[in-house]
Amino acid sequence: MHTIRFLTVFLFVCNLSAAETLRLPNIFDNKMVLQQGKPVHIWGWAKAGAEVKAQFAGQSKSAKADGEGQWLLLLDKLETSFKGTELVVTSGTEKITLTDILVGEVWVCGGQSNMEWSLRASRDSDLEVASADSPHIRFIRLPHIARPTAQEDFPVTDETSSEGNWRQAIPEQVENCTAVGYYFAQRLSRRLKVPVGLIDVSWGGTMAQHWVLKETLKPFPEMQPYLEQFDTAMKAWREGGEKEGADKRYAADLKTWEKARAEAKAKEEREPRRPNQNNYTT
Repeated sequence: MHTIRFLTVFLFVCNLSAAETLRLPNIFDNKMVLQQGKPVHIWGWAKAGAEVKAQFAGQSKSAKADGEGQWLLLLDKLETSFKGTELVVTSGTEKITLTDILVGEVWVCGGQSNMEWSLRASRDSDLEVASADSPHIRFIRLPHIARPTAQEDFPVTDETSSEGNWRQAIPEQVENCTAVGYYFAQRLSRRLKVPVGLIDVSWGGTMAQHWVLKETLKPFPEMQPYLEQFDTAMKAWREGGEKEGADKRYAADLKTWEKARAEAKAKEEREPRRPNQNNYTT
């Protein structure tokens, strides 16, 4: 699946809220890759009724935020570019500037642990990481956050992490890239002679139904027993004191992780993975 389809769907299923200031979703960031050869959607939030302008690669497009502060504009199809370019979005006196943006092939990497498996966990990983020399290959890993409804954006808790931030296939940054995606991007880039961007939405152990909204399953009679079981379990978790205990365990583990991370940084060692709050809900 190419990024234009993914991002367009992402936009229209989102439950967007009104905004007071100009903002872009976190998928738009420095060092990202935009899809070549197709019109590209740029969207975000601004003050209701405000005019928003976007400039990129010689193009200038504008749109007006609706009553909820949502806006959407469309760039004309883009040509392949290895040259880092700025995306400038303005509204009144507000301005957002994203830098070093390339244009090429953008792919979504979905799946279970076979896709999530990182380059650092692969065979001969030390050699692969050390020899990575493809700054035109970029990747971003979306945070593992489960919610009962579609979300308008994902949070970024650590600006230095590949989780929620675009990174490059270079020794200092590539180790957390999906290994399957990395080798695919290398081959695709060599064959097509284009930059490649990877949007990694993989999550080990998840099944197809985990990615389906509850409302989508409700019309099917055969799904009712499972939905009722889920509702009962969630009610017990919220009202039976289990949630409070889970929150305390997460807070304690997060504190331990912060200490271990600081020690690893000081020793220039590999940092431990941040605790996933969603794992404390079961």
